[in-house]
Amino acid sequence: MNGNLLPVCSQNPSDLDLAARFAPIVLADELEPFDLLLAGYAIFEQEGDSPSFVPPRRVEWIAPGYPAHRAIEYALWWDWDIGHLYELEHAWAFVNQEDQVIAVEASWHGMYGPIEIDGRPPLEGTHPVLLAQPGKHAMAATAGPFEEIREWAESSAGPEAGKEGVLETELFRGRLGKTPERDALATAYLKRRAFVPSWKFTRRFAVTREMLVPWDVLRDWIPARVGWWIEELGRGRQ
Repeated sequence: MNGNLLPVCSQNPSDLDLAARFAPIVLADELEPFDLLLAGYAIFEQEGDSPSFVPPRRVEWIAPGYPAHRAIEYALWWDWDIGHLYELEHAWAFVNQEDQVIAVEASWHGMYGPIEIDGRPPLEGTHPVLLAQPGKHAMAATAGPFEEIREWAESSAGPEAGKEGVLETELFRGRLGKTPERDALATAYLKRRAFVPSWKFTRRFAVTREMLVPWDVLRDWIPARVGWWIEELGRGRQ
């Protein structure tokens, strides 16, 4: 795949319609330096293992409070986290037989949990609404959880920007070309993007139909995208 271009593929129309109907809206910091580019989706008609979440998780809903009929997993792709190159966060919409979103879960620094306000998922129509940590994109329903980690979050976005270079998780072990030289290129780029969060969540990223691809398409594109970024940085183009 060409990492310079966003992936294009033929898709099952009904699957794409379903993923688009419940795709999340992400509200980011006013000064957020990175764009949400794509979302790789996977549809669960029964409980099963997530194909993209690290560490592994099982998508489950047959429990009190989760009378779901299906779930849609969204692997949300930014090129960058303020700490590293390669950024994938997650959201899950749990839907009942009446096509109503009855629960939402989302990722938080390698963990995940419910997204709710007063016991209900925050929605705009059929779309879950998530707040993203400035620069690092961990998900929450309100700004409250970010206040609890504000000092660390501001340090991560500022003095510690780029400290991890190229991130390599088990999902892509050995496929992203992580080396000290490539880490240095990514770190230098992110140091130039360091910022002080405004804590005003006014940048709106709605995952549109055009941004949605099946997870396996996004999975196959990510190594090419990381490689393209490294080439651009090495040539001084970014």
